[in-house]
Amino acid sequence: MDTSYPFAGIVDQEAMKRALLVNAVGSEVNGVLLRGERGTAKSTAVRALAEVLPNIEAVADCPYGCPPDSPAR
Repeated sequence: MDTSYPFAGIVDQEAMKRALLVNAVGSEVNGVLLRGERGTAKSTAVRALAEVLPNIEAVADCPYGCPPDSPAR
């Protein structure tokens, strides 16, 4: 059973959805801080967007999602 919620199904949160999409495609954007009242679909939006993004390879113990082919620092 699929329990995920579709990103496009979130309504009345256009600024939040736009910020998440810009963050997903814009390499110059380093993150988005979402804040708001309970029930405004913050977590739902992030989880729904994560479902449609491609998987990436990263070093397992790197908290920043380091690419596996980058030199060690």
